[in-house]
Amino acid sequence: MLSIRRLYKIGNGPSSSHTMGPSNATKYIISHYADATYFEVTLFGSLALTGKGHLTDVIISKIFGDRKHKIIFDYSTIKEHPNTMVYKIYRNDILIDEVTIVSIGGGLISIEGVKEEDEIEVYPHKNFNEIKSYCLENNISLIDYIDRFERDGIRDYIEEIYKVMIDSIERGLKKEGVLPGKLRVSRKAKEIYSRVIPEERSSRREKRLISAFAFASAEENASGGEVVTAPTCGSCGIIPSLVKYYEEQGYSHKEIIDAMMVAGLIGLIVSQNASISGAECGCQAEIGTASSMGAAFVSYLKGKNINAIERAAEIAMEHCLGLTCDPVDGYVQIPCIERNAIGALRAIEASTLTEFIGDTISKISFDVVVDTMYETGKDLNKVYRETSIGGLAKKYIGDKR
Repeated sequence: MLSIRRLYKIGNGPSSSHTMGPSNATKYIISHYADATYFEVTLFGSLALTGKGHLTDVIISKIFGDRKHKIIFDYSTIKEHPNTMVYKIYRNDILIDEVTIVSIGGGLISIEGVKEEDEIEVYPHKNFNEIKSYCLENNISLIDYIDRFERDGIRDYIEEIYKVMIDSIERGLKKEGVLPGKLRVSRKAKEIYSRVIPEERSSRREKRLISAFAFASAEENASGGEVVTAPTCGSCGIIPSLVKYYEEQGYSHKEIIDAMMVAGLIGLIVSQNASISGAECGCQAEIGTASSMGAAFVSYLKGKNINAIERAAEIAMEHCLGLTCDPVDGYVQIPCIERNAIGALRAIEASTLTEFIGDTISKISFDVVVDTMYETGKDLNKVYRETSIGGLAKKYIGDKR
């Protein structure tokens, strides 16, 4: 498997697959065709259907700058991957090349016929079961495993990720007004946070704080602010909300960083063996994966063994199976922002549940639920995979209610 760096990436919202991915793709094209005089970009599938709401055309035009270009939304042609872009490159009105690029989720791209130079296999194991077997055989923990195989500088990188996560929450907690776009969704993080009462029952106070933190980061993402893919922009509020909450509860900074790395390993397993793209597998791939990461994060912090960590991550994913991706009007606002708060709370509940049922090996492994999620995602009707033509996106009638 590749490095955790592949999962945690810093970028601007509202969508890792629809803004960060196309941004990276366009940068690649510009860097490889510096002498081109004209570019034509055709967006297919989910990129076409929700590109306007996700600002896909805006970010592509921004990256191209004053270079002559045209963006085409192809709503009907079906490609193998729903986040496909085709770049046609011209020099003096002559087509010199055509490049197919897929935005695979989390801001990552796959360029047809090209293997990225920095995609170096870091981990010798391909799934959780292999990792767990190695850890048990060598009597090491998951964090020991990560430290043993990750490239130098990984902790410095996670420190940078941590700072961006916390900053996104702190910015979001201070802002009021409405989010960009025609939905005019009101920001709620500051209001939720303002209602936190020190004397409030601890469990209710916990939920209110975590919800406020999750809303803050998700609202920053919806505004195009700087966030961390964890594993995507659409699910960027879950891990940061848990990071901030548990650090405020007295866990050491090192413990938080270690737990972030363990969470990252869980997300990496999903991205390498299934998908973290809502356009490919629905929201179960985004919020479901983030919830699994969160469950592992909480379980590690609480000192649980590797079986309990696996079970918590499996429970969180299992109960997100079939979750559709149906953003209203293509904006990462409804139902995305609320789902971040729900996902963070579910992560805690999944971890807590392992305390009730014990840490014996589950009959459903994490690898099995990841494979099931991927298969379920492929079976989902395409309208429920980030197209904005099904589900809530179809039923929502705005001011006509």
